[in-house]
Amino acid sequence: MVTQALATPRMTTIPVTNPATGEEVGAVPATARGDVAEVVARAAKAQRAWADAPFSERAAVLRRFHDLVLDEADRVLDTIQRETGKARRDALTEVVTVAGTARYYLAHGEGHLRERKAQPAVPGLTSARVLHKPIGVVGMITPWNFPFLLSIGDAVPALLAGNAVVVKPSEITPLSAELGRELLIASGLHPDLLQLVHGDGAEVGQELIGHVGFIGFTGSAAVGRKVAVAAGERLIPFSLELGGKNPMVVLADAPIDDTVTGVLSGAFANTGQTCICAERIYVERPVYERFVEALTERVGALDLGWSLDYDKDMGSLISKEHTEKVWSHVEDALGKGAEALVGGRRRTDLGPCFVEPTILAGVTPDMLAFREETFGPVVSIQAVDSAEEAIEKANDSPYGLNASVWGGNGDRAVRVARRLETGSAGVNSTLLIYNTFDVPMGGVKQSGLGRRHGEHGILRFTEEQSIVESFSTGGGYEALLTKTTSAAKAKALISGFRWWRKVPWIR
Repeated sequence: MVTQALATPRMTTIPVTNPATGEEVGAVPATARGDVAEVVARAAKAQRAWADAPFSERAAVLRRFHDLVLDEADRVLDTIQRETGKARRDALTEVVTVAGTARYYLAHGEGHLRERKAQPAVPGLTSARVLHKPIGVVGMITPWNFPFLLSIGDAVPALLAGNAVVVKPSEITPLSAELGRELLIASGLHPDLLQLVHGDGAEVGQELIGHVGFIGFTGSAAVGRKVAVAAGERLIPFSLELGGKNPMVVLADAPIDDTVTGVLSGAFANTGQTCICAERIYVERPVYERFVEALTERVGALDLGWSLDYDKDMGSLISKEHTEKVWSHVEDALGKGAEALVGGRRRTDLGPCFVEPTILAGVTPDMLAFREETFGPVVSIQAVDSAEEAIEKANDSPYGLNASVWGGNGDRAVRVARRLETGSAGVNSTLLIYNTFDVPMGGVKQSGLGRRHGEHGILRFTEEQSIVESFSTGGGYEALLTKTTSAAKAKALISGFRWWRKVPWIR
């Protein structure tokens, strides 16, 4: 006799837990896979009128949203902290960056979207223009590390471009996205223009890709490949921001104290759970000892713990599972001969998901922390004999998201930055790229495809349409070659083309 196991009932709600305390702080309704198509259909219906509205009308909604986010900042901060366990200053980063994103696209989005004239085939006789049309329904699969910023911040330019948006936030941190949607609706957005679907990425996220016109994914390279395959099967556009093993280069003329301060935020912000944080530091040998001494002293003084006030420097990791992964990198390195210059301990006395900010020396290629993204408060440090060696080691990675160069001579630091194989590089900065809204941000190599911010960050949510116009007399432009009925006429035409190249204003 074969005993058939009873089917496990589908979860109807998804509980949300504060990883710093283990306390359940809320829940969201789980979305059935079969309901995703209906959600997208409602979004598509609402999008048609939204796309037809003038930019000024869409902007009015997002302008009210910008102000409301700042008015409700404490509520947003509390929500972010309670589902992530992060420090309040790290939650504040999300609020100011969402507001900054809205401010930038309110000021520049219309210009980025504006119809532009292009060089025509035959100046004076034909014309050309390029239009940017909204895609329709944009899907987003967003991670847990910045649950307000990466769900709502990316939705802002998509909405301003005339799209509807359906977000699948991380099932670990859905409350921030829910609050962001509430604030958008309170600002005048039709509820169907921004909708959320909740559940497992392999199920609900995969289903979302099957119905939208564009998919934006932020997360790991392993999952990003699956997203790319699923989008490719439907031939829909997509963007991927994936992992990083970001290098920091400290040149011999770098100001030590200022650079150490830069490391505190550039490596340990958001408990190191930031895709653009530094995980590898290469220091020119003449300043290595002084730099390490100053760095270990400052890192050792960071205040780790849970608080809804601004009194903690670093908060919790996101989950027990992720804590085990981060700790495995530390444990593996120490077990194979690396040294923890500072930190290197789990802090279960503070809560289930706390690891001390850690600086490792002597990390070698056989260690997990050497090449894999740790995504936690763990940084390796190494002395190098020259900037050339630092560049070589920095580029020796399958990732290429962000980099940082610190030096007193700005020209030399910029020359080093230019040679780093990353989508962005900061000189005397690490995280500045995320708040420099007018330049593209994204990765090379295994760190992703596509860009956010600047004109790229809004045009990725549009389809380009080229419209060309010809004179109609005699059959128009296409009929010109049919008039070439002899070798003499062909020779004259070829002579005209030779002359054409030399006339600047009609090239």
